[in-house]
Amino acid sequence: MTDTNPQAPETSATSANPGNIVALPSKAEEQRPSDKVIGFVKRHPVLTVAGGIAAGALVTALLPRRMTRGVASKAVGLAEVAGTSTMLFGKRMGDKAHDLGEDVLESAHSFGDKAEKASDAALSRLQKIGTAALAAVAAASHSAGRKASHLGDVASDGSHKVADLAVEMKKKVAG
Repeated sequence: MTDTNPQAPETSATSANPGNIVALPSKAEEQRPSDKVIGFVKRHPVLTVAGGIAAGALVTALLPRRMTRGVASKAVGLAEVAGTSTMLFGKRMGDKAHDLGEDVLESAHSFGDKAEKASDAALSRLQKIGTAALAAVAAASHSAGRKASHLGDVASDGSHKVADLAVEMKKKVAG
């Protein structure tokens, strides 16, 4: 008989579940009731509106006529007030948004002007630094050129002296 090892392998095909051969399904999170209602309304908007109208008709049918006329006139009055206040509020908010937009535009122009001045100042400084660096390099290269010329002259004089000494030694050896 063959000896089998009933233990799970140390590694699995995926790194998400090391030691497991088959990934177990994760437990679904419970939704809040408000999320369930919002999801239903988003999936079935027409059904939701129709249900609201049906519920309103049912409530209206159950209330006495005298009460519904007073409530209806109050509801119309409240709707007029709500519509008027919404219109005024919207106009005020539009004016505020316009003013805010103008303030933001003015701030952007001011920031742009300051950035332009700063970049001009930086450019001027860079030009001064570049000119100074160019002058320093020119002076250093001129100085190095003079020293190289002087060393060349000294080397030339030395080589002439060596050559003269070699000629004199040749004459002494030959003669």
